[in-house]
Amino acid sequence: MASAVRVAQWKQEVVGELSGLIEKYPVIGIVDISELPARQFQQIRQKLRSEAVIVISKNTLLRRVLEKAAERDAKLRELAGLVGGQSGLVFSNVNPFKLNKFLRNSRVNAPAKPGSKSPSDIVIPAGETGLPPGPVVGELQRVGIKARIQAGKVVVLEDHHILKTGDVITKEISDVIAKFGIMPLELGLRLRAAFEGGIIFAGDVLNVDETVVISQLIKSRASAFNLAVNTCYPARETINILLLKSKASAMNLALNSSMLVGPVMPVLLAKARAQMLGLAAVVGAKNPVALDEELKAMVAPAQ
Repeated sequence: MASAVRVAQWKQEVVGELSGLIEKYPVIGIVDISELPARQFQQIRQKLRSEAVIVISKNTLLRRVLEKAAERDAKLRELAGLVGGQSGLVFSNVNPFKLNKFLRNSRVNAPAKPGSKSPSDIVIPAGETGLPPGPVVGELQRVGIKARIQAGKVVVLEDHHILKTGDVITKEISDVIAKFGIMPLELGLRLRAAFEGGIIFAGDVLNVDETVVISQLIKSRASAFNLAVNTCYPARETINILLLKSKASAMNLALNSSMLVGPVMPVLLAKARAQMLGLAAVVGAKNPVALDEELKAMVAPAQ
């Protein structure tokens, strides 16, 4: 009779811990920890302690736990398929978009590593460097920076575009930009995907620029409001403006058609009086005796 396969105690403990976290937290994510040194990982874990729980283990165990949990929700099997390379699980009570934002904000800057790609353009500006005179001038010149010693100080003569986005960083360039205190790399956990409420959110979907989205929402609201007003669409937000617009249109119609109704009577009478005085002024200028004394007195201020 074949003997039962014994599972290591630590594996049982990890599976038990992960299963408990899956039951406890509504949001489960796969994080990529590639090229993240242990020290930075611990710093990030501390930053996120109040927002999320991060567990790193063997991929086989992570997949096994997620596939077992898929018996409750089949979508978790899709999440298990994303475990690969250097992975971990993150558990949280905040929604995937906020979780992704927390992870982005927890990233830390690090010095350039030879062989890595520059994440952005880097320019060494012209001017005094603060570097001590000596061999450093030759190091700067070897990577194309025009530099020399002036008044006992190392001076860069002109701006130098030392790296463009995507350029491979050599050891010489890495050493030079480190001397300027430039740390171009951004280390952190990257959310490959997250699960919530039976839905899998891909990492690129979660990378939302809030400023752009808010600007778009404000613009869309303004456009919708203008459309509703211009098409006279009655809604809670437009009804007051539409009523004021209707009142103004009705008043203009009544005035232009000399309609004898209460709201416009004072304006019509004032208009008639002004026309009468204008006519009297013209008549009086041609024939002063055509006006009586009262009318003359009324016309004089106008003239």
